[in-house]
This record gives sequence, C-alpha cells and structure tokens, in this order.
Amino acid sequence: MIPEIGALRYTNLMRFLLTATFKSNKLKEDVVSWVRDVTPHAPSSLSLVVAPSFPHLSLVSSPLVLAAQDVSPFPPGSYTGAVNADQLKDFGVTYCLVGHSERRKYFHETPVEIANKVDLLLGVGITPILCLSKSDLAPQLSALTCNILSPIYCYEPPADIGGTDTAPLEDIVGTVGEFKKIIGEQARVMYGGSVNAGNAVPLIPHVSGLLVSTACLNSKSFIDIINVCSTYSQNGSKS
Repeated sequence: MIPEIGALRYTNLMRFLLTATFKSNKLKEDVVSWVRDVTPHAPSSLSLVVAPSFPHLSLVSSPLVLAAQDVSPFPPGSYTGAVNADQLKDFGVTYCLVGHSERRKYFHETPVEIANKVDLLLGVGITPILCLSKSDLAPQLSALTCNILSPIYCYEPPADIGGTDTAPLEDIVGTVGEFKKIIGEQARVMYGGSVNAGNAVPLIPHVSGLLVSTACLNSKSFIDIINVCSTYSQNGSKS
C-alpha cells in the first residue's frame, strides 16, 4: 500500500514518472540553464522528476519534482560525508533513487544496505525508486522489511545503460510482468536503460515511468522525450 502522504503527493505518484538523472555531471551554471530550458515544457499530465547531484538540489523547483540520486543507509549522526534522509526531506526531495546498478557495482552496495535506505526514506515520506536488474530482484526483495509495494521499482538491464538502444521490447515487457507477478500487480515498475525520444514510444504503454540519463543531459533532447510522453499521456497513457 502507498503510505498516507497527502492528496497532492498521491496524485503525483499516480502520474507517469519521467525522471532525469544527471549522475555525476553538470556544474551549477549548467543545471541552472537546463532547468530554465526545460521548465516551460513541464506538462501537467506527467510527473517530471529531476535528480541532480547533491550540491545542486536547491536549483530544482516547481513544476519540476525534485529527486535525489542516493541517500545514506544510516540515520543522522557521526557518518562523515553522508547525506541522510532527513536532510533530503529538508530540501524538499520527493523521490530518491536507490540501488542503481552503478552504485551496486562501483560502491559495492549490498541488498541489506539498500533496504536500509528504503526504510529510512519511507520513514520521512520520500518515495524510493528502487533500481533492479533481473538478478537483483530476489535478493533485494528478501532484504526489504517494508511493504514491498511501497517503493517504485525501476527495471534497468546493466548492459543497456549509457547506450542508444534499449533492450528488446518483448524482453522489457516480459521482465516487467515477472516483477509484477512477484511483487504484486499493483506494483509501479519503471524502465531505465538508453531511453531516448526515438525509442520511448513503444515503452510507454507497458511501464509506469522512464528513467533517463544520457539523453537527459542535453535539454533539447530531453524536451523531445517530454513531448513524446506528454502526447501519449494526453491520448490515454498508463497512469
């Protein structure tokens, strides 16, 4: 069940989530310019979510929805360099990515650490976007202590991240279906992996949102994706 987090936030959760993550890219002036370019194109039919680096969280404002790229697995305390869930909440963060394949690979994050992050985020009213490959699904779900329908899930095949082509559509649809069979049919499952304006259209009916990285760094290419998703949404997209 989605936690009781207010009518407006609940409405946002029900809309298609188009999420841009800058990863470890962009300086302050780049983010300011990107936000200025993209903001006029934010449609009411989508939740347009932006996940900049920690130093740039304050540069994203409504109608864009603020997300963080990560969070500490620990509560407030003596954890030098960590950014905790309470601090993200204080910045107005609505969503937070956790368990991204790059975090699992380069930072050696474990399912238990990621589960701790999920719990801490939910505890302050931030919705986790839990990134999973097929091989991550079983160990990650076994590590979760929350209601498994509480996070939003993002299927991201590691081999397809950072390129120009997604996994085959039938593979994505099949895997999203497998996720829902295990988690529950009400689960919200996004897709991430080389999403762009050219390949987004066939994905939209089958997922609850898209996680965009490389193609979001250029504001014009991201606006193209917004327009594609918005057009579909206005004509009766999945919500």
